[in-house]
Amino acid sequence: MAMLDVNNITVRFGGIVALDGLSFTIDEGQICGLIGPNGAGKTTLFNVVSRIYDPTEGSVSFNGESLLDLQAHEISRKGVYRTFQNLALWPGLSVLENVMVGAHSNTNAGFLRSMLKFGNSAEENMLKERAYAALTELGLEEHAFKPAAGLPFGTLKRIELARALIGDPKLLMLDEPASGLTHSEVDELAAVIRNLRDRYNLTVLLVEHHMRMVMAISEKIVVMNFGKKIAEGDPNLVRENPEVIEAYLGSQKA
Repeated sequence: MAMLDVNNITVRFGGIVALDGLSFTIDEGQICGLIGPNGAGKTTLFNVVSRIYDPTEGSVSFNGESLLDLQAHEISRKGVYRTFQNLALWPGLSVLENVMVGAHSNTNAGFLRSMLKFGNSAEENMLKERAYAALTELGLEEHAFKPAAGLPFGTLKRIELARALIGDPKLLMLDEPASGLTHSEVDELAAVIRNLRDRYNLTVLLVEHHMRMVMAISEKIVVMNFGKKIAEGDPNLVRENPEVIEAYLGSQKA
């Protein structure tokens, strides 16, 4: 049984079809790249899986359980975490506090109560230790007590990754994590993602326009265009698919 099973998902916004019968699966432990031109529907799919959008048709199951029966705040408790294309950090909080947010949905206190100091102090100390460990894992410990505001963009991207990691994810969905990074930072991030997958036995769904990175770390690739899947499979086979070349790869330079 696949860990994530996206089956015939259709999303309509009025007369616009954002996703059109999209189906694919991801096995446990895989890194799956989800690629396609701008407007292909990749982020819409992320928003369906993370319960921000309700699909018009279709089903999504995670380890055999329907995700569509859950509310957005319940997804993380199942082990599904995501990052966002645009940074979703609190500039006024410290880096450590931003990372701690990633695990508050799995605590008794919750995020708001903890920020207002109504939470359990022992639990809060445990979260601080876990957050610091996640930052150390990504080489960010020197920034732990700095405010997030003003830090370099590449550092902020890693902070968001650390925040997802602290929640003990099983499925990690990364929405353009390399956006805005330099070539050297992209290569470094690719190695980080692969190492985190191996160390924590993560399953990763990756949306990314840096094709060299996607091809280097993905074991499976799903290609979308205009809301539909046009190819799925091994990166080497997908790379040679005429429809993929015409729709996307042919206009990109890795």
